[in-house]
Amino acid sequence: MSTATMKGTARRRPDLDRQIREAKAILRELRDTLEDFDDRRELARAKKRNAGKRGTDWETVKKELGFEF
Repeated sequence: MSTATMKGTARRRPDLDRQIREAKAILRELRDTLEDFDDRRELARAKKRNAGKRGTDWETVKKELGFEF
């Protein structure tokens, strides 16, 4: 392998590493966004499913979950 080829490869490697880091960051953001959408969809289903039903009062929730405020 010639010196010119080695230098060219060495220059491209950090750029490739940067691109991979950026792609991973974008994929993490996309995954988080998709999870948020899924949560919103489930919340909308729950609201529709429970429409008109009486909810649980805050005091009962605190007692059941062991919260002391």
